Amino acid sequence: MFVRPKSTPVLRRTIAALAGASLVAGLAACGGGSSGAAQPDGSLMLYTWVSSQSDRAQWEEFVAAGQKTLPDLKVQIDGPSFEDYWTKVKTRLSGGDPPCLLTTQAARAQELNGVLAPLDDLMAANGVSKTDFDQSMIDGMTVDGSVRAIPYDAEPLVVFYNVDRFKQAGLPLPGTTFTRDQFIADAKALTSGDHYGLGISPGLFSALGYTTAGGSTWLKDGALDLTNPAFVSDMQWYFDLVNVQGVAKSPEASTKSDELQQAFINGDVAMLSEGPWNYGTFAESAKFELGMAVVPSPSGQPHAMTAGSGFGIASNCADKEGAFRAIMAMTTTDALSSVAASRGIVPSRSESLPAWSQGKTPQSSAVIEASLGNATAQRTTETWNQVETAFTQYMSEGFRGQRTAADILGTIQSSVSGG
Repeated sequence: MFVRPKSTPVLRRTIAALAGASLVAGLAACGGGSSGAAQPDGSLMLYTWVSSQSDRAQWEEFVAAGQKTLPDLKVQIDGPSFEDYWTKVKTRLSGGDPPCLLTTQAARAQELNGVLAPLDDLMAANGVSKTDFDQSMIDGMTVDGSVRAIPYDAEPLVVFYNVDRFKQAGLPLPGTTFTRDQFIADAKALTSGDHYGLGISPGLFSALGYTTAGGSTWLKDGALDLTNPAFVSDMQWYFDLVNVQGVAKSPEASTKSDELQQAFINGDVAMLSEGPWNYGTFAESAKFELGMAVVPSPSGQPHAMTAGSGFGIASNCADKEGAFRAIMAMTTTDALSSVAASRGIVPSRSESLPAWSQGKTPQSSAVIEASLGNATAQRTTETWNQVETAFTQYMSEGFRGQRTAADILGTIQSSVSGG
C-alpha cells in the first residue's frame, strides 16, 4: 500500500519558511550571474531542455504548482532540444545574463559537475533531508560526495506486457516478482513465427536495466568498468535472448525505440522493457489489457534501475538561497503530486506516489512501489556518449552470436579508455 500524502515535520518547516519569504526580492540578483542583474520583471531563469511544446507545458506546470506555495514565484523557461542541451548549457552559462536554475538527469549529472553548485549546505540550512526523496535518485544526483540537484521524478525500468497474450497461453501473470527462468519460459511460450515474446530496444538503456536486476554494475569508483566478470556475464545473458533463446529479434543500429513501442501496441511483441512514462501511451493505444512487471532477476526479487531528472543551481548564480527556495517550492509533496497526476511522472517523493497511481491498475502501482523499494540509479561517465555509440555499433554482432559479450565490452572499454 502507498502511504497517504501528508506533510512531514521537516516539510512543514520548509513550507513555512518558503511562505514567509518574498521570492521576487530574494531572486532579484539571480538572473544576471556575476553582474547581479535581474530579469526585467524580477523573475528567475530556468535553462532546460525544451524539445517540444509538451516539454514547455511540463515546466510550466512545475512553476504553477510551485506558485501554490510561493505565489510570487516567477520563472522564465528557455533552452534547446534535449539532444543539444548537454553541450549548450555550459556555453549558456558563460555568456551574458546566465540562468540560475538548471535541470539534469541522474545519468548525466557527472557531465555537469563543473556547472552545478553543491546543495548540501542549502539543504541543511532549510531543513531538507536526503531521505525526503527517492534514495536512488539522490545517489544519482550526487557527484564528488555532494548533491547537485533535487530530483523531481524517479522512474524505474519495468516490463510492460500483453495480458491477453499471457492468458491465451495459459501463463501466470508476473508482477512484483519475476525470475529470469520464468521470464525466458514465458517469452518462449509467447514466440511464434513473426510474433516474439520480447521486443529489444537498441542501445544500452534497457540492457542496463537487466544487468542491474542481475546485480552487476558497469562502473567502479565512478570509472568505466565494462569488463568485470559479473557485468560481462549479465550482458551475455542479455545477448543470448536472441541467439540462444530465440525469444526476440536482434535490433539494428537504425532501429528506433518508437518502432518497438508500436510493435508492442500492435501485438507483434508480447513484452517490452520501458520506463513508466509510457504507461499512458500504451494504455490508450493498445487494444489489449496492459500488464506491468518488475524486470526479471535471478532470484525473482526486484532490483530496479531508475532514471530521473532534477532541478539544480548554476555554480555562478548570485543568489543560491533564493534559487533553492524556488526549487523546494516546485518539489513539495503537493507540487509533485500535481505534476504526477497531470503529466504521468513517477514522483521522487514517496508521499506523492498515489497521484501517479490514479487511473492505473493496482498491480502497476504495486510494481512501481516494489521497484523503488530496491533501486539503483543509472549512472554514467563523461565518456558515455562514446560508450553508447560503440555499443549501438557492435550490439547486433552480440545478439546474433557473432561476437561474445566479453569481446564486445573489451573492445569498447579499450577504445573509450584508451588502453
